[in-house]
Amino acid sequence: MNLTTLSIILTKLFNNLGNKYLTDNFVTEPFEFKVNVRYGDNDEYHKYVADVYTKPAMPKSFNYKPEIKKEKIVDGIDISVLKYEFRKMIEYTGFRGSDQTGINFVNKDNW
Repeated sequence: MNLTTLSIILTKLFNNLGNKYLTDNFVTEPFEFKVNVRYGDNDEYHKYVADVYTKPAMPKSFNYKPEIKKEKIVDGIDISVLKYEFRKMIEYTGFRGSDQTGINFVNKDNW
């Protein structure tokens, strides 16, 4: 699978499954995602990097919904946990490099 095709697939996946995960678990409105998968740079830890552009800007943390918060020990999650959850979603695409792909949330006004 080439990186352009993967970018398109991940954009659709994150706009559907990613938003479902976010709105089902956290106090947030859906985001609009646009993904650009590229080869990682020499100073990055991953062979591939999915730059995820968001509207609105991605916050640094999320608070659980009250009904979910009762079951959890903590109030919410840090953005690093969200990156992990989104990285797991890449496996649904069948991309063989999913375990070598990092997630980078990019907050830009214009894409």
